Amino acid sequence: MKAPSAKDKHKTVLVIDDQHTDWSKYFRGKRIHGDWDIRMEQAEFKDINLSVNGDAGAVVSMVVNRNGTKVVRSFRPDFLLIRQHVRDAGHEDYRNLLLGFKYGGVPSVNSLHSLYNFQDKPWVFSQLLHMQRRLGKENFPLIEQSYFPNHKEMLKKMGLGKVPGRRDGSGREKKNGLIK
Repeated sequence: MKAPSAKDKHKTVLVIDDQHTDWSKYFRGKRIHGDWDIRMEQAEFKDINLSVNGDAGAVVSMVVNRNGTKVVRSFRPDFLLIRQHVRDAGHEDYRNLLLGFKYGGVPSVNSLHSLYNFQDKPWVFSQLLHMQRRLGKENFPLIEQSYFPNHKEMLKKMGLGKVPGRRDGSGREKKNGLIK
């Protein structure tokens, strides 16, 4: 096996974040173990395609703009820094990419395991409740919360509901039998 040339002595860090933060300025001129340059790539989940092979590992393809022209660039990330939510309020779900990076064995600053497990707040709180049951409420206090599988169940429990009233469909609020 031959030693890597100076051109090949780099590690590629893929930062998954929106473009509001320019991560390249934090990595510019930095080295790993004094010998390895850091090549930084930054993209949002929506701009990433991923393929993983058990032998070859993970290969990321992403669309970049070069002088107004969209170009696809492919590379193998050596390390990840994920700053973007895996599931966002716009109902986009990028868990498939998270699973692909895990399958490909790509190390990450924030563990892929924790990113996956922290997707759902009820799941996290259930883990905290499990710890509280084991340690006791005095030793592990939590703010009381309720879980409802959907908004309809929550409205029933709280005595809230929509009462038809106007023709535009907006209705009026009903709480504990009183119409407002």
